[in-house]
Amino acid sequence: MDPKNDLKSPRKAKADLDSRTLKDGAIYLFKRTDYKKPTWFCRIKIPNGPGYISCSTKTTDEHLAFAFANELYTQTLVRAANGKEINAKKISLALTEFTEALAELDKTANKHSTRIQFLTHVKEFFGAKRLDDVTTSLLIDLNAWIRKSSRTGTLSPNTIKRYTTDLKQFFNWCLEKDYVDALPRFPKVKGENNRRPSFNDKDYNKLVRHLREFVKSDYPWVVRDRSMLINYVLILANTGIRVGEARGLKWRDLKEIPQAEGSKEAADIALFVTGKTGPREVVARTPEVKVYFKRLLDLRTEELGQKPSNDDYVFCNRDGSAVGSFKKSFAALIKSAGVEKDSQGDRRTIYSLRHTYATFRLQEGVHQYILAKNMGTSTAMLERHYGHTSNVASAAELTKGGTFKSGKKAKTVDWLGEM
Repeated sequence: MDPKNDLKSPRKAKADLDSRTLKDGAIYLFKRTDYKKPTWFCRIKIPNGPGYISCSTKTTDEHLAFAFANELYTQTLVRAANGKEINAKKISLALTEFTEALAELDKTANKHSTRIQFLTHVKEFFGAKRLDDVTTSLLIDLNAWIRKSSRTGTLSPNTIKRYTTDLKQFFNWCLEKDYVDALPRFPKVKGENNRRPSFNDKDYNKLVRHLREFVKSDYPWVVRDRSMLINYVLILANTGIRVGEARGLKWRDLKEIPQAEGSKEAADIALFVTGKTGPREVVARTPEVKVYFKRLLDLRTEELGQKPSNDDYVFCNRDGSAVGSFKKSFAALIKSAGVEKDSQGDRRTIYSLRHTYATFRLQEGVHQYILAKNMGTSTAMLERHYGHTSNVASAAELTKGGTFKSGKKAKTVDWLGEM
């Protein structure tokens, strides 16, 4: 038998392996000698413990590898003494699995999802900790770490509350996967009841007037991206849809709501969106929103040399992928327009467009129940965040021209045929 061709030869396998046995066999270190930079691996076995723990030490240094393995051995002894599973799943691995599942469910979210970004970020805090290490005390420390690691060193209670919701969904998923036996007790986070920054009439009009100047540039790619942005701003301010809902919007999601028979007014526009409260149809504030969509349609038609398909994203990059975020470009826009902050000194964000829509609609007399249904929220949320608006009168429609009509069947806008 030719040893060179005998790939299963035990002698050859041993020749490629350099190993050390320590602590009477409790720690076993080994590495492949035929690698250029061989990393040490370790296998831990505690007395009377079930099974082994095997992992990479992530170092090529033997002394550091032993230190890693010895620390892991000590931690395993402590876990066993406290009645914990020595092979409980690491939090970081579970987070990776969960975020991959989220991205698979929503292709438009992937790495741009704020939830995925947050859950990926907290892996650093959890480190090598395992799921059964999670306690209320650890979660309190996590909240402090999140605040400290933020750009400003502080976060609003509402932001911490939102992050807590994301973590609760993660641990519920772990429970369904049988990675944990029970859910951890989360510390209570008191939310804010103050109003949310929006645009008043003066600043909104100032912003809209500035759009024409902002889009101008000597660089075609800048003009293209800013054209996408300004129509995005106008659409969000006149529909109240969420950022995530806009991200997944496709041309097939646009519909017309017919006016009453004999009416000379333009048909109103409805958007079919899917957000955190589920799918719903959103009636635009005015039929003029169709003009903003037409601009985007013309932009894409010029880029592609043909009209986009009904399955293409409305707010998209040049390659057709959904725009992940307009956050930076919107910040540049409102700074350029001189409307960064509201009258209370609060900094405005893209979500201020949704809040502006709600404020204007309430001031114009739209009934809270109908407005809440159109926005995918509750009347309680409207009361809590928009209580600064004037008392509203009862109204049966979302637009003063009679947009919201019962008994009229909406039809898909034939964007590819009529324009």
